[in-house]
Amino acid sequence: MQLSAAGPWHARRSCGVTAAGSLSLAARALAAVPMLLAAEVAFAQTQQPRARTVAPQQQALQQQQAQRLRFNQDALILAASRPGTSYLAMATDLVAAGGAGGSLRVLPIAASGGLANLQDLLFLRGVDMAIVPANVLVHAKATNAFGGSLSQRVAYVTVLYGEEVHVLVGRDIASLDALRGKRIAVPPEDGTAQFTASDIFQRLGVSVESVVMEPVDALEGVRAGTLAAAVLVAGKPFPLVSGLPKDGSVRLLQLPFSAALGEGYSPAVLLAEDYPALIPPGAIVETVAVSAVLLAKSDKTNDEAARRVAKHVPAVLDAISKLAVSERHPKWKDVNLGAVLPGWSRVAVAEAWLIKAFEQQKTQLQGHFDEFLRASKQAAPPGLSAAQRKKLFDEFQGWARKSVTDRPDAK
Repeated sequence: MQLSAAGPWHARRSCGVTAAGSLSLAARALAAVPMLLAAEVAFAQTQQPRARTVAPQQQALQQQQAQRLRFNQDALILAASRPGTSYLAMATDLVAAGGAGGSLRVLPIAASGGLANLQDLLFLRGVDMAIVPANVLVHAKATNAFGGSLSQRVAYVTVLYGEEVHVLVGRDIASLDALRGKRIAVPPEDGTAQFTASDIFQRLGVSVESVVMEPVDALEGVRAGTLAAAVLVAGKPFPLVSGLPKDGSVRLLQLPFSAALGEGYSPAVLLAEDYPALIPPGAIVETVAVSAVLLAKSDKTNDEAARRVAKHVPAVLDAISKLAVSERHPKWKDVNLGAVLPGWSRVAVAEAWLIKAFEQQKTQLQGHFDEFLRASKQAAPPGLSAAQRKKLFDEFQGWARKSVTDRPDAK
């Protein structure tokens, strides 16, 4: 087959590129390389400042997250009660004793008190601890109010002081049974007093009509005869009761402890020095008390709140110890941090704190006793009788009290 002389030329032309054209394209490509390199450099330069601005923003965000985590770890939210009620006063005292210098922050919230406080601890987001009355714990456990295994889901840090039940009546009420069918006032927004009044009358089989009323108005109603009684739950002496006039229009009714009340209550008395306008000198008024319990999530729940509480339990117990020697409510002096709540477990860290505190106290007492023996210039002879040991210990106690009051820094 013959090929035309024009064939190859047409072939090259069909490709659209001549030899000269090929060289021209190559030259243009080579010329474009510096431009591309310059463009890459310019792009990189525009990106470098952006990279430098992103890093500080991320660092600031990380610092904020770490700060938020630290603040949450060092704060305990405590369900107390409404303003003007006793549990909020307890929480306020605890905040004051904790001080601003330490890492612990206790943040009380205005909870409803009573059964609602236990409910908040179990279900409300963010609540680490709650002050719950002992009679509520007994009721919740007996009735399975919040399901089974409640004693495995919560644990107590310590038992706080007990609050006395004050039943204030008019002249015509001589006994608790005389309140049957009558109108009884309980404070509003105080779930602890409301639950306690209802629980006591139900356990004793006395049916009453409960009326929610401010304590001041309720006492006026009792004096006027429009109410049969007002029930208040507070640590004695309760200022509102202390301020009542000595005119016989209102008096404190006897509420003796009985087996019908069961657990959650303990015997108590109101004395003339507590309420001189209502109780004659030398007389007593029997009543019952309900202990407040500082409750938390159980260690066994592996809950974040439980871990947070465990971290700060020593600081909480230290704060309560300070309250015993403070000018706050005198009932803090009655707190026994070693008191046991039957049927419930204590937070493990609290138990460890108590053991350590007991050992320190034992060592300190031994040192004081040795000092007492040296000061009295006598040695403890072997084989002391029980009576001799008691006499020696009584003398030691008297010496210890005198040495404390004689200290220059003693208050």
